[in-house]
Amino acid sequence: MKIPNKVIPDCYKYSKQAFDGKITPNEARQKIHEELHINFGSARDYYLYYSYLITGEKPTWGLNTYTSNYFLENILEDYKNDIEQKKKSLYHFKKLIEKFEGEKVGSKKSMNAIYEKYSKLV
Repeated sequence: MKIPNKVIPDCYKYSKQAFDGKITPNEARQKIHEELHINFGSARDYYLYYSYLITGEKPTWGLNTYTSNYFLENILEDYKNDIEQKKKSLYHFKKLIEKFEGEKVGSKKSMNAIYEKYSKLV
């Protein structure tokens, strides 16, 4: 099932709320599943992706280009006053690209383009 782009802002919002401790990761998953009609198994990936971009722990699946761009753009905006976190998030994003390319998942041109776009701003 293709995830509509219009639900990605709410996926981000719930993922961030869970990471910030305002709701649990399972509550975020449940909200993404029930409110946004995303498969329960897939709903977990959004929190894991957000968490990975912040901490670099537990590498996760890559998400589509729109979602990757949206999450990275908003993390960089949310941490606009924290240059170290911005650098870490970009570093984690780049490591994810390298992981996929190393596993022969294929070229990640769109992810590399996203990385290049934001790395110039930090």
